[in-house]
Amino acid sequence: MMILKRILSMLAVSTLVACGGGGGDSGSNGFGSGGGTGEGGGTGGTTSKPTLTLSLSSNSISSANPGTLTATLKDAKGNALAGQVVSFSVVRSLAVTNVATALTRTDGTAVVILSPASSTGAGADEVVATATASGTTLTASAGFTVQATNVTISSFTSAAASLGAYGQTSLTIGLSGASIGSPVQVTVSSACLTAGKASISPTKFSATTTTVTLQYRDIGCGALQASDSLQAVIDGSASAASLSLPISSPAVASLAFISTSPETIFLKGSGFTEASTVIFEVRDANSSPLPNVSVAMRLLTLTGGVTMEGATADVVRASDALGRVTVRVNSGTLPTPVRVSATIVGSSISTVSSNLSVAVGLPSQLNFSFSQAIKNIEGYNIDGTTNTYQIIAADRSGNPVPAGTSINFVAEGGQIEAIRQTTLVNGIARTVANFVSAEPRPVDGRVTITSYALGEESFIDLNGNNSYDAGEPFQDLGNVFKDRNFDGSYAASVDEYVPLVINNASACSASTSNLLLLDPSMPSVPGTCDGRWSGAGQVYVRRATETVLSTSAARPLWASIGGLAATCSPITLQVGPSPTQTAGFIRVAGDTWYGGTDGTLTLWAADANPGSVIQGLPPRLNPMAAGTVVSATTPSPGLTVSVSGGSPVPSTLEATLVAIAYAFTDETKDSGLINITFRSPSGVGTTVSVQVVRRTARPTVCPNP
Repeated sequence: MMILKRILSMLAVSTLVACGGGGGDSGSNGFGSGGGTGEGGGTGGTTSKPTLTLSLSSNSISSANPGTLTATLKDAKGNALAGQVVSFSVVRSLAVTNVATALTRTDGTAVVILSPASSTGAGADEVVATATASGTTLTASAGFTVQATNVTISSFTSAAASLGAYGQTSLTIGLSGASIGSPVQVTVSSACLTAGKASISPTKFSATTTTVTLQYRDIGCGALQASDSLQAVIDGSASAASLSLPISSPAVASLAFISTSPETIFLKGSGFTEASTVIFEVRDANSSPLPNVSVAMRLLTLTGGVTMEGATADVVRASDALGRVTVRVNSGTLPTPVRVSATIVGSSISTVSSNLSVAVGLPSQLNFSFSQAIKNIEGYNIDGTTNTYQIIAADRSGNPVPAGTSINFVAEGGQIEAIRQTTLVNGIARTVANFVSAEPRPVDGRVTITSYALGEESFIDLNGNNSYDAGEPFQDLGNVFKDRNFDGSYAASVDEYVPLVINNASACSASTSNLLLLDPSMPSVPGTCDGRWSGAGQVYVRRATETVLSTSAARPLWASIGGLAATCSPITLQVGPSPTQTAGFIRVAGDTWYGGTDGTLTLWAADANPGSVIQGLPPRLNPMAAGTVVSATTPSPGLTVSVSGGSPVPSTLEATLVAIAYAFTDETKDSGLINITFRSPSGVGTTVSVQVVRRTARPTVCPNP
């Protein structure tokens, strides 16, 4: 029976060894290395699952000599696994790793530092590494010992009893028990070091001697506090020492103007930004900011009621931690540059702010400019033909109004954007509104576009104080209206008006200054003025313009009838804003021109505005659309023709002239045919023909229309 038990015992041990249990193989350095596999392990020395091994650079660590842990992760084929998380833990907490987890590198290794948890702790412990690969959890462990460090700080002194501003001194730390065999890690810190106002070199070091000397330099600590509190600590122990180092405060050397924000504010009551923040900075000889220094600030101008912190008296404030003092400036009722003087209390050190000004802000009538991209668009027969309208707005000083100033647009016909806000483009305040042709279309083909914004009436500043004074000439503006026939007169039966914010009911007095006279571009309803200058957003500044909606077809007219016979075709057209303003013209309609060997036919490039028989309105003399191209051809041999001027049609509100030059090159030819085509931007062509005859007296004379 005893023999049988021994045989079974030997078989069990043999099986255990064959199964790979009982610890890992030795590492390359032979210190506390271990390995492991997942549950089930490998058998027979053949790797069938991923593996994790762990090695330690030394099996004995101390505060001065921490160890390096290297975990290596491989797959079932022995290839390194990169980018995998490895976790580390210490069984008995005698040591700590610098990180709890680490990623494996391209060679499958993850490295951490193992240090004693306390310089006074000692004993043996184990570190365990854990990782997961291919769904298998792997662990490996290594044992180590911790050596205690019995070193204490015996002294902490400064070579200088107190330090001058921006000075430097030596600090000495005494260490009882420190030696090459018992090194310790020491860390030095201070309040000013944390604030970035002092430097200590070095702040962390390994000490193997009983005294260590450091260098301390003030870089502005004295400006913050009277002394710096320093502390030296042996890492991992309770041994520490403190030192209070007095530091002189640096003297004030300069006072600098930093900024104004914003740089432009606007008149009180304008509705725009009326306050700006002015900042100064107190500095020492090192150009570093100085806190807790009293600075007195005062306004150098009180024009129009400018205030500082709501008053006109001096303001005294202490500089903050950044060495800065801040004061608020509020605008008054007059535009003016503003300067704030700042002086260090009890000294002659001072400076003056810049870049701050009070602007009017509100658009002024004379400084409200309105223009359009194209004056004559092909929109009478076509929907959706585009145009744009630009406003450039300035205050009475010619300065740009603030970005975001709202501009309203209304139109007699078609469709226009209702409201646009100004933006600053290269420092100029402007905005652009889009327009498309659409119903309704005025019979005369002319659409009035009106823009307006809250602003102030213009005046002539006779005394140069940039403020309106009683007796100075001004524009008295009433309600804005859509001047449908663009004649500058308000007709209650057809013209719509936009009422002012303030309901005025006085007659609008005419200005005695030509500069301030109203015209159709500044529509104002009579009897809605107030008889006094209006500012501070109490009136609408306005501008209006006309746009011609030209027909696609042409109706060319003779500008010169010297060669026409009595068979010419007269037509009456409206030539002004009123239907009663008419004139006679001769249509180009299959005429014969009697002239010499060469000559020029001069025509009006007019559109085919129909007028209204029902309303008794004659056709309007309108130009063809801008971009209309005029061409001339002839089927007659011996006759040459060309367009010598007037094509393409420009941007214009009035019909323009076009010249057709002809010449007979064959002496045997006495007549020829000229075909003249007007092609609109959309491609619609209108062709008229003129027979040109030479060597024949004109039989009759076309009468002047």
